Amino acid sequence: MDYLKSRLDGILTSRALPEHDYLFDLSLRCGTLLEEEKTPYREASQSGLCGGLLDFTADEERLPLIIVPDLHARAEFFRHILHFSLPADFVPHDGTERLCVLDALLLHKVRLLCVGDLLHSELRGRERWIMALSDFKGGNYAGTSMTDEMTEGLSLLCAVMELKCAIPAYFHVLKGNHENIMNERSVGNFPFRKFADEGAMVFRFMQSVYGDDVLMTISSVEKALPLVAAFPECVVSHAEPAYAYSRSQLINGMDDDQLIQSVTWTANDDALDGSCELMLAELTGNSDALYFGGHRPIQGTCTFRQGGKYIQIHNPEREFVTLIRTDRIFDPDTDIIDVSKNQND
Repeated sequence: MDYLKSRLDGILTSRALPEHDYLFDLSLRCGTLLEEEKTPYREASQSGLCGGLLDFTADEERLPLIIVPDLHARAEFFRHILHFSLPADFVPHDGTERLCVLDALLLHKVRLLCVGDLLHSELRGRERWIMALSDFKGGNYAGTSMTDEMTEGLSLLCAVMELKCAIPAYFHVLKGNHENIMNERSVGNFPFRKFADEGAMVFRFMQSVYGDDVLMTISSVEKALPLVAAFPECVVSHAEPAYAYSRSQLINGMDDDQLIQSVTWTANDDALDGSCELMLAELTGNSDALYFGGHRPIQGTCTFRQGGKYIQIHNPEREFVTLIRTDRIFDPDTDIIDVSKNQND
């Protein structure tokens, strides 16, 4: 435990870009693991590829769940999550001290699920993106501003891949719309730009600093990420589902353009009314279950949509995570917590 905690801390606090060989080997290993993740909780598609659905609804362990909103290169946020001391009634154990998230994961007492969007700092990095864009237009793809941006983003990405490789059944990441390092327009992906030309800038940076081999291995990781996760108490995807999908459609949806776009790109008010309730009934059969997602930024702890069945949890200015308990219904007043406080360092 101490070795992995120290290793992840070193990655997440690094002020240097990861070495080429390390990043290539790690992304190759993580991509292979994801492509071969054909397990009771991730049924293979009809074509034999990894499926698009994580399904823990029949899981005998029935573990509590922590949902992490969009990270957007916030390496320090992820470090705070791993060090956070969990409430004693959330993960009971025999010790006298409360378990931090990483220890609870390593003891297989909890599951941690990220909703995606690992790269691209957004509003907090706006000025940096604008300065990097000036370099980019001048043909400098790896200037100081862009290097600082990618140091944060790749530190987070490496820590996420390390954790997935260490405990694959307990740590999971869903595909978000920013999981598109090639900046492609295909299979539910679209080139991304917001404050600058972020998608193209990241692609050119990676190509110039690391080369096509690393680009391809990271892209393979992104394309093997699951799309939706189902638990007895909730369903989770990156974005509010534009349409309702069946279990079979989700399992076989890894190359379905419309489905991928539907669960990663949907804007507020663009979803079919009732899509969440239909999917909750299909996947959980629990009338009290709720649907969670990130993608669109909010203020405060959460925002309710679709008659209270869909809950948005992505506040980019705060370090909130959502606790899903197995012994009672979700309570937004107590189960959305700020991990920047009560650190177990």
